[in-house]
Amino acid sequence: MRVFFILLIVWLFFSVNFGTAGETCQSCHKDAQSNCNLRCGDCHLSSSADFLPKEKNHPKIIRNPSLEKWWEEKCESCHSEVIQKFRNSLHYSNAGIIDQTRYLWGKQDEPLKSNPEEWKTLRGAGAISNPTTADLADHLLASKCFGCHFDAEMRRASEGRKRVAGCAACHTPLDQQTGKPLHGHRFQKKVGDEVCLTCHSGNYVGGDYYGFFEHDYHREYQTSYGSKPLFGAYQHRLARDVHQQAGMKCMDCHSKSDVTGDNVIRHFEGERPAVRCEDCHGGFGKKASSAKAINKAFIFDSAIAAHQSFHARVSCTACHAQWSYQDYGLHLFLDETDNYEMWANFLWQGDGEVYDLLSTQLAKKQVNRQKAYSTNKLTGERIPGIWYKGWTFRRWETPILGVDRNGKFGIIRPLYQYYVTYVDSLDRVWLDSEKPKRSDGKIGWNWDVYQPHTIGKRGRNCESCHENPKAAGLGIRQSVGDSAAHFITIPHNTILPEARLLNYREKRRLLGKSEQYKIWRTRALKRGGIDELYK
Repeated sequence: MRVFFILLIVWLFFSVNFGTAGETCQSCHKDAQSNCNLRCGDCHLSSSADFLPKEKNHPKIIRNPSLEKWWEEKCESCHSEVIQKFRNSLHYSNAGIIDQTRYLWGKQDEPLKSNPEEWKTLRGAGAISNPTTADLADHLLASKCFGCHFDAEMRRASEGRKRVAGCAACHTPLDQQTGKPLHGHRFQKKVGDEVCLTCHSGNYVGGDYYGFFEHDYHREYQTSYGSKPLFGAYQHRLARDVHQQAGMKCMDCHSKSDVTGDNVIRHFEGERPAVRCEDCHGGFGKKASSAKAINKAFIFDSAIAAHQSFHARVSCTACHAQWSYQDYGLHLFLDETDNYEMWANFLWQGDGEVYDLLSTQLAKKQVNRQKAYSTNKLTGERIPGIWYKGWTFRRWETPILGVDRNGKFGIIRPLYQYYVTYVDSLDRVWLDSEKPKRSDGKIGWNWDVYQPHTIGKRGRNCESCHENPKAAGLGIRQSVGDSAAHFITIPHNTILPEARLLNYREKRRLLGKSEQYKIWRTRALKRGGIDELYK
């Protein structure tokens, strides 16, 4: 009986003092005004709570109940359907990133292999035991790539990249200057573009929608006169997507099922349900949406030369993308030493952790410096070594063509052409600009068809593809008779299902001038007013 009364008193203490939105919690947490009917304790108290605040007599609490590990206890009673669908999504699994990296680096034998829960295995990534690219793959994923995962706490990231973990990663946006929640202790149902950009930036789709393209990382390429880095690097400002200029947001095209999942498990980006240009604007054999037509969206005009049947297999973005990301030769350097001077001119590499480490350690005398380290983004634990990166060179002009999984001609880019270097804590060089090998012995490089978010009202000129060796996949060169400026500009291969490079016949057709092409090119020039120029 005595034990019963003790337990009763403890229960009353927690339920009264920490279970209401009143006296005790908000006497300290005055800004923690919620937008729901739950009490503080409904989310933040648990017998399994794992955080003890410094305040005297404060009970253990759950700091972030939106983390995946608390869903079953705290969230599923109300949000079970949303959670189940989200577990199928790529935003949950990051399956494409895991599978592609592991496959290209020789850690797994298939490009689409993982299940939606595979990301949890990266929590065990740590010190390197075997210096091969296959064994380095998970270190790279856990300590660098997975800074962009919903379960990674990135509150201290670079400006533009700050966010918390769990459901709050999207639904509780942070002030990018201070790292504090923009809307206090309130979940936001509507997700703004600034949230999307915390991951979809840094020369990835999303950043291009706003015209961002990273500068080269060396100090001499930084912008002077007051400009400052964004997303961990200095940024060029290129042409923004016409939809962005019109005020459209990411979620205007990307539906809830696209972003947070549905009843189907997705393995890579091309499998997800997505709105198509034709859904609003019409296209070959498809009428424009009446709702969008009323809103004065541009309607597919079959009188335009580029809109003839011979282009029925050409994707809209193949012509209307004003520019595309073309990052050649990704050099990744895992360094466990304290040799920081060689990186003194490369502070801003698109990674806030790299900047923090370099700026902190370079400010110390050599004798006081620590060996390089990074954090496992899923656990927050420190692990030996940090990944520096750079590129052979980067371009944005004149996209390259390939064929997507739907059999349409689209824009391709290198994702990625890896060169891997590894130096351990004893300054021993185990890998030196090594190209990773797949399990079948082939070079672990990949080119991928993608959808640039750089759409313009008018398509690029015909010559950006026709008679253009680069567009045909022959690399950057002046003419077919020249040699490529660099072999890495020649598309290598694709690993995702059904996507491919142009075949010999398609290249020949693109580089030649058929009578049909001459006729329609002349019509296009006349429609553009060329006759007026020569009057």
